Amino acid sequence: MKFQHIHHVNTSYLNNFFENYAPVFVLNTGRSGSAFIQTIFNHFDKVDAYHEASPNLFLLSNYAFSNQENDEVLTKIFEAARFELILNSSVNHKIYLESNQCLVFYINQITKIFPNAKFVHLTRHPGDFVRSAIMKGWHKNDSVWELGRIKSKQTDLWINYSHIEKLGWVWYQTHHFIEMFKANNPDSFITLRLEDLTSNSDTFNVFLKFVGVENHLNNQQINDILNHKINKVTVSQNEPNNMHKLSSYPKYLEWSDNDKKALISIVKNLSTQYNYSL
Repeated sequence: MKFQHIHHVNTSYLNNFFENYAPVFVLNTGRSGSAFIQTIFNHFDKVDAYHEASPNLFLLSNYAFSNQENDEVLTKIFEAARFELILNSSVNHKIYLESNQCLVFYINQITKIFPNAKFVHLTRHPGDFVRSAIMKGWHKNDSVWELGRIKSKQTDLWINYSHIEKLGWVWYQTHHFIEMFKANNPDSFITLRLEDLTSNSDTFNVFLKFVGVENHLNNQQINDILNHKINKVTVSQNEPNNMHKLSSYPKYLEWSDNDKKALISIVKNLSTQYNYSL
């Protein structure tokens, strides 16, 4: 039965929706290709692609990270934020896909609601992530985003961390959380490096196949997508004083040995697992 609106959905459809629908969530740290993912799937009518759909839950990231034991609360937060949007994609016979760093710490709840949900774990070199996050002002801006940004419960440790160490901690803890979940749900995941996705058409096709779409793009179209950089950090003339964004910052290879060692001390294990050279 085809419904014209989610308000018309009956109980039978809803039960099947929860049991069988397979939304796709791209999980990463942020500053790791989230917006790029949406641009890929804007080329595929079969997919409703979102980069941080509204509400994006940025204010509750640290709450979710620090309160995993509050499963019912986290479940209701996710349901309230996404149920109607995902149901709408289902009613329109489309694949719901969202790339959103804020949803990482809801993956246990998502799987409980949608047992067939798919997850794409997208990684980026930790040095490149930290550089981008520094330029964006992460853990320095006085903003609602920063109020919700994940941070260590060990206050004494946290206040003594350098900016690089704090962002290295964000990179490690985000990926570690995903890895812990993946260990128990290996069939629901595919893991990709952003560096491979943006440079290798084979990786691009593996990604599309996992999501469930056929690649109708020619090589030139694929190259255009892969070479189009978006979401670059910009500092406007009207930037408010509470924001501490930077228009430039040295690339990882140009960092001092001390800064590199500070990052390596935190991210080494997972960066090695993902084959990143530090």
